[in-house]
Amino acid sequence: MTGLRGTGKTALLRDHGFRRQLSFEYRSALLAVSPRGRWKPEATSASGVLGSFASVLGTDNPLTAERQESTKGSADTGHLSADVTAILLAIGDAARAHCTGIVFVVDELQRFSDGRFGALVDGLHRTYLRELPITLVGAGLPRSDALSVESQVRAHRLFEFHTLDALSDADTGQLLRCKGKWHDDAAETAFRITGGYPVLAQALGFVLWSDDPSATVTSAAVESVCEGYAKFVDSTFFREHLSRAGAMELAYLRAIVDSPIEAETARLLERTTAQCASTRAGLVERGLIYLPGDGTTAFTTPHFEDFLRRAMPILTAPAHKHRRRRYEP
Repeated sequence: MTGLRGTGKTALLRDHGFRRQLSFEYRSALLAVSPRGRWKPEATSASGVLGSFASVLGTDNPLTAERQESTKGSADTGHLSADVTAILLAIGDAARAHCTGIVFVVDELQRFSDGRFGALVDGLHRTYLRELPITLVGAGLPRSDALSVESQVRAHRLFEFHTLDALSDADTGQLLRCKGKWHDDAAETAFRITGGYPVLAQALGFVLWSDDPSATVTSAAVESVCEGYAKFVDSTFFREHLSRAGAMELAYLRAIVDSPIEAETARLLERTTAQCASTRAGLVERGLIYLPGDGTTAFTTPHFEDFLRRAMPILTAPAHKHRRRRYEP
């Protein structure tokens, strides 16, 4: 596929890949409802709708090899929301006919664009209205972009939203004691250092247990491994997020540490907010930051600001790239 810049090549490929993945998932769901040889009419009908949904992919249709029957006009409009709704309704009817239910489990929901997530919400809303046994369970980072008002209303009608946060000091102590004996003050010190985040608490415990797995952990022991703990989480947890970050992205992340306010972050980099927009958008897309909506920026990784201070003690604004004037000889 070729075309000039701005003609929609990338967007088309992304939608193409999303529809292809959905085709695989819907096919698996349909076969989970019942083996093909025992399909009831509703399942056979859903198979035709699935073939229609996948036919939009053309030669890249993952169901072509199976000679899937296709019900033309049922889910091949090319409009994602309408087509997803059609296939979800068909699969929901099949599940009800076979006295079973379907749950789609989706991770990394923040990677879904507003359009794709909205299409799933719209489709599941229709299945909800018809009381079909089909739903979705998802998990992901906080989203920077908001759904349309209509999709938000439907989403809150369909789903329960829960936020996972750090553990309490008591729960952190219980987690750490799963591996050995801890003094109460040691568990309190560990909570202060890790903030109660499970991945960090486990990392601290790993460093401690590597030294002496049989010893009872004291507060002094916890304090003594702080430097080793910082090096361990820096190398195994934090640094992997920066593997492909450029100089401007690194500087932007470090500037957030000094001031999370967007305008002030840009000022620290000797740039305007508009000049930093593409950098900020790239970091959001990669899941390193999100925008709470109050003009500030937040990290998606706990204690990331501490790591950045260790890795880059001083913020250095990248030099502006010199652009030649259009007719400069």
